[in-house]
Amino acid sequence: MKLKLVTSVIFAAFAATSGAANAGLLWGNSAGASVVIEAVDQTTLAVVHQYSAGSGNGRGVVVVGDVVYWTKVSDNHIYKMDANTGLSLGSIATSVASMSTIGWDGSQFWTSDYAGSNQAYRIDTSGAVTKTIALALATGNSDGMEYFNGKLIANRCDACGIYDVYDLNGVLITAGFINSGASTTGIAFDGTDFLVSTLSSNGIMKFNGTTGALISNTTVGGPAPATGYGRLWEDLSVDYAARKDTGGGNPVPEPASLALVGLGLAGLAAVRRRKQAA
Repeated sequence: MKLKLVTSVIFAAFAATSGAANAGLLWGNSAGASVVIEAVDQTTLAVVHQYSAGSGNGRGVVVVGDVVYWTKVSDNHIYKMDANTGLSLGSIATSVASMSTIGWDGSQFWTSDYAGSNQAYRIDTSGAVTKTIALALATGNSDGMEYFNGKLIANRCDACGIYDVYDLNGVLITAGFINSGASTTGIAFDGTDFLVSTLSSNGIMKFNGTTGALISNTTVGGPAPATGYGRLWEDLSVDYAARKDTGGGNPVPEPASLALVGLGLAGLAAVRRRKQAA
């Protein structure tokens, strides 16, 4: 009985530190006269959350655990909101005048420029730009960029359907890895495949993460957000805390949980000693 109890304590400690609150959801940030952040079920594409974030032309979105980070046109801030309630959590000021799509590499953000250049920036959590690169095949205003497996994938212009793969220094790796054949914008990596937003048609296209081949083309459910233009997802995100390439899948236990695990292991040792002495 004691052995079962101690084992349960250890399991509870690990369970408390694993998993991600928003795993299984796909998030989008809509363009328009007002910013609306949405989350849909990745399987059914039914709307789960729909948060109004005030005036502005929405662009980037990144979700890490319980926090949503987002950007809007002609604004140098990365804004934050609670993923479960939609409440504002403040913002991070940067030196990038207008940010488009954003991604997360496990410790810092990546964003593409929305002021006409083909540049991309790595930005730390204080807002400091730590790296600037040029996306060689982009003509400017790339609104589909994502970090994945130590690389970047980005489209070539505003609503361009061709996405190229670069290393983190901007060196081209694969030209035209994805060609959606449509007016597409935001892109997300779910750990296996890529999800791409089809602008103006409420669509989500899925592409094989290894070959770039089209897997499916589906439609997001209603209701459409009140942005003034309906649903125009400019960026997509899954929960980066659930992705192994950004530190997810094997979360580091918090100190309190480590102490609980240690207590459980000590209990197991005590039970073993009693059995040996009997």
